[in-house]
Formats: sequence, C-alpha cells, structure tokens
Amino acid sequence: MVLLSLLAADVPGAAVVAGGDYDVRRVVQDSRQAMPGDLFVAVRGLRVDGHDFACRAAALGAALALERPLPLPPGTAWVRLADGRPALGHLAAALHGRPARRLPIVGVTGTAGKSTATHMTAHVLASAGVPAGYLSTLEACAGAVAVDNRSGQSTMEATEVQTWLARMRERGDRAAVLEVTSHALVQDRVSACDFDVVAYTNIGIDHLDYHGTPEAYRQAKARLIHLCATAPAKGTPKTVVLNRDDASFAMLAELPVERRITYGIDHPVDVRAVDVCDRSFRLTTAEGCAPVRLAMTGRHNVANALCAAGACVALGVPLERVAAGLSTFPGLRGRLEAVCHGQPFRVYIDFAHSAVALECVLRELRRGGGRLFSVFGATARADHDRPGMGRAAARHADHFVITTDDPVTEDPADLARQVESGAAGGRYEVILDRRAAIRRALALAGPGDTVLLAGKGHERTMQLAAGREPWDERAEAVAGLAELGYGDAPPAG
Repeated sequence: MVLLSLLAADVPGAAVVAGGDYDVRRVVQDSRQAMPGDLFVAVRGLRVDGHDFACRAAALGAALALERPLPLPPGTAWVRLADGRPALGHLAAALHGRPARRLPIVGVTGTAGKSTATHMTAHVLASAGVPAGYLSTLEACAGAVAVDNRSGQSTMEATEVQTWLARMRERGDRAAVLEVTSHALVQDRVSACDFDVVAYTNIGIDHLDYHGTPEAYRQAKARLIHLCATAPAKGTPKTVVLNRDDASFAMLAELPVERRITYGIDHPVDVRAVDVCDRSFRLTTAEGCAPVRLAMTGRHNVANALCAAGACVALGVPLERVAAGLSTFPGLRGRLEAVCHGQPFRVYIDFAHSAVALECVLRELRRGGGRLFSVFGATARADHDRPGMGRAAARHADHFVITTDDPVTEDPADLARQVESGAAGGRYEVILDRRAAIRRALALAGPGDTVLLAGKGHERTMQLAAGREPWDERAEAVAGLAELGYGDAPPAG
C-alpha cells in the first residue's frame, strides 16, 4: 500500500485535497469494482464520464481522483487531477513502483502485423538471453508464463498494463514488448510506459469510425514516437524503428527522436532482407550478414521479422543472435497458421478481417501456385470496407465463399450482400453457416491448391446477436479435413 499523498506527489498535475494519509492498495476506473483501499480515477470517455459514478465509488469506501470538485460524502479522500486519462496510468505506475523505469520497454504499432512483430521481438530477445515479457492481442506473458488476453482489447487499460509490467519485473523479465493500438494512444492507455524503442510495421487506413479521418489516424499512431522521445532516459538511446518500404515513412521520419533505425526490402536501409525467397532471406545490418528462415510464409512476414530485428538491434542484440532468434520463432496462432492434417493441399488460418489485410494475405498466397480458395465474412465494424473485401477476393482468389464473421447485431445476410457488391467478376458462393462454408472450400481443393480461412484467426468466440458463442477456427478446419478422410480427428462443434 502507498499513501495517497505519496502517489499524488509522483503524478504531474495532481494535488491532494483531502485524506492524504489514505492507504491505497489498488487503482481502479470502474466504480463497480471499488472498495476500501482503492483509488477510483474518474475518466471521461466518449459516452460515459467517470465523474458521474464517483459518489458511488466513495460510498463503497474508495478514495477518488477527480478533474473537478463534486459534492462528496463527508470524509472522502480525494485528489485533484489536471487530466484523468494520462493520470490513470501514472497513478497505477506509481503504485507499482514505476516498473517501466526498471525495464527496457519496446512499443510496436502499425495497421497490420503488430501482434506478429511483438511476439517475434520478445522471442528474439529471450533467445538472445534477455527474458522478455509481452502484451499483445493474443496473450499477456510474464516470466515465460503466457495467458490468453481476454480483455477484448489489443492494448489493455492503463491499470492492467502497469500491473503486467510490475509482474514482469517480479518474475525476472529483463525487457517488455507492448503491442500498441491507435485507440490506446489516443486514450493514454500506455501513459507512464516510458518507452525506449518504438517500432512501426506500416500505416494504412483503419478505424475511421473512431478517428474520423485518415490524417487523425496517422497522427494517433505518430504519438508513440513522441512518448518515446520524451520518456525518462534509461541508458538506451530513444529509438524509432521505421519501415522504409511503407508510405508512412516520410511522415514518421520527420518527427524528432534521438535515433532512427530503418528497415526494408526494397531500399538501402540499416536492417535489410536480401535474396528473399518466400520465407528465407539474408539479414544484413552494419555488423554483416546472416541467413534467416522463417516458420511463417509471405513477404509481409519478412517485413514483420525485419521490424522485430530493428527493435532488437536497437537494444544491442548481435546480428547472429537476431538471425537465430527469428529462425526459431515458431509462428503465431491465427497468423497465416498452417493446418496440416495429411491433406495434399495447403490450409491457412489468418486474422485478416478487413479489405486491406485480406488483399495482403491473398496476394501473398497467390504466389504459391495451384488454385487459391478463401472463406471470409464482413464483421459488424462500421469502418470496414465491405465491398473492398469482395474486390480483393475477386482479384486474387480462384473461388471464395462469403460467410459470417462476428455480425453482432447486424444481419449476416446483409453483410454478405455488401461484400458481394464488390465481388463482380469473381467466382464465389454465399454460405452463411461458417462451419458449412469451411467444409465447402476444403471439399473444392485438390493437390497443390491453397485454402485460406480468414477473419477469425486466434479468436475463441463468434459474436452474434444472442451473445458470444464458442468458436475455434483451427478445430473446424481439422474436423472438415477429417470428414474428407484426412487424418483421424473427431468432428468439431
């Protein structure tokens, strides 16, 4: 526990108004969780203002952190804040002893490839003798113990991020790698993370329902460089790792930071892949050259590997160890994950659930020879280009099946029609039952062909109007293959 007065003293713009001797054991932002010993931080959101629930938290015995005075129960301990959003992270960090100041911190952002680059970076560091915890869309890991990320957010809330950073330190990790989204940057979920290295995979157009314009989205991503450049010094030069092959490079390269490391395939850069042949290439840096063979296929995964390599080079990992770490990375669940069950054709599961991502992965798989089949659906996210998904599939797939993918409260048939509106010229079917759609695509494939099951990836549920239902894309693929006589797995579902 930490005295409220000591916590406030460690947070810019915070001042104790009453009850400085209150012992804080936890920082929370949900009034329903509040209890004696907690500090409830009132955060203003898009639809809800935490100040509206402050009195409820006080009645449950919590101290308060507020941006403005409120009529509070007598004897309530509270702190005045300049801005609740960044203060939430700083208060949580102060409570845990500022763990980010005792670890090298890497932040990875981008439109696509964030999770893969995050996991690759942590794996390379660990294989080079630097145990690294990580937080990603898929998992949270501290001390080599990983658990599924069930928060529903690729980047957790600030209180959870700081709790995990503290856990990493306690369990012996010597670095941390965080996947950072544009939402998290705007909402200050990574305040007090004190980044040393930040790496960018790419920047396309995404989340316009939240950010409003492509420019606002790009500026949100760019905030990560500012967080790194202005963080307390810890011995490593504040570094940004940039993709020279991406259109975002020119804009990001203008932002002030102590050091830049560039990577790419097509341009002279600090970290480069040459002689690229599918998943094999030679990694070149100022130290020389070393061979790499990835477990994951595709040029975009070569780029993800270079992003991870750049981050590790920034932390001083030698070239040979970077190359060895990339070559032993086993791949990532739901990211071009191969399903091998004795069938004479290739089956991949991927998280691609937008037009841009689907275009990327289909284009890569098109290089593999044979016919290309795909199964995918449009989600309920309003900012997704549903006709664009149809265009991407019509452009690259020989045959595709439009199906259901997290429709939530929208009509799956209507979502499918919107995809169809862009699919002119393509060969396709609409099968809304995703289980049946997968089996149809597998039945169409023959020797040397490729089947892509896109959209669900690592996820374990399907979001329908009635709520979340269990879903396992890999299990469904294996079951479908078994029904065709490959392997001996029992049917799924």
